[in-house]
Amino acid sequence: MFSNSTSSVNRVARTMAGASSRRLALALAIVLLGSSSALSAVNYDFLSVSGNWPLTGNAASTTFTSNNLNGIVAVSHIFSSPAAVGYADNDNALIFPSDFTTLFPGTGQVQGHLAMTVYGDPGNPLPGGNIHTSQVIFDLTGYTGNLPDLVFGIWNTTDEVALPAYNIQLLDSSSTLVDPTTFNLIGNQDNQTQVAGAHMMQLDTSTGDITAPTALTGSTHTDAMFFDGIPTGTLQIIVTANLPPLNTIGDGVGYYFAEPVPEPSSIVLSAIGLVSLYVFRRRRKR
Repeated sequence: MFSNSTSSVNRVARTMAGASSRRLALALAIVLLGSSSALSAVNYDFLSVSGNWPLTGNAASTTFTSNNLNGIVAVSHIFSSPAAVGYADNDNALIFPSDFTTLFPGTGQVQGHLAMTVYGDPGNPLPGGNIHTSQVIFDLTGYTGNLPDLVFGIWNTTDEVALPAYNIQLLDSSSTLVDPTTFNLIGNQDNQTQVAGAHMMQLDTSTGDITAPTALTGSTHTDAMFFDGIPTGTLQIIVTANLPPLNTIGDGVGYYFAEPVPEPSSIVLSAIGLVSLYVFRRRRKR
């Protein structure tokens, strides 16, 4: 009698344990499926832009703001002289709308930051003309998202002077300037709602130098290129322009940031899995 009761209890316990294991396996599968879906089905959201134009040059200030509560990227300028500041510097409205839907489907018209550096003065102070320089500094310390996933884009650098005229450096977590060796090229694309590039931009990640060796069918300067792979802990992205004499207009360059956003269905799936795990643990405690 006693042994039969024990046997029945054991069978019930094994059945319950099996059901619990199946529920746990199902919950884990849902979480893993949601996580893998979030990785494989990702779209992008460009950060929005605000600035203090009509202030230009060293007084210019622009902010990229995450639409997904991941903080900001603050932008400042350093010019070699007031004469190096282009008339459209910091006038971000001039490059809205920008459009890169081939590389980033579904993003539509997006905002960017416009920096303009005047070409060097041909008569002052050196024979043959001096070089005007500028630095556009992107401060990443206010961005709270995952930096390696943050996308950095640059559009419309000059192809009318000897290249390289632009260089990209990173200020790392120890405040040391380093080359962007970890930058991963997502791709090149013309800005669909602006002028088409005459050349394709190319970044030498071992030096940070930007060149444009490949001709395109467009009419003006270069297309855009986009990168991810910003190292964790990076403090700043610094883009330096060194422009020799050419004209008095200047070179206007657009800059962009975008971040990956998991598909809503993936978020929901992961949430269901987490709720299932919570319910399973509650039942086990009871």
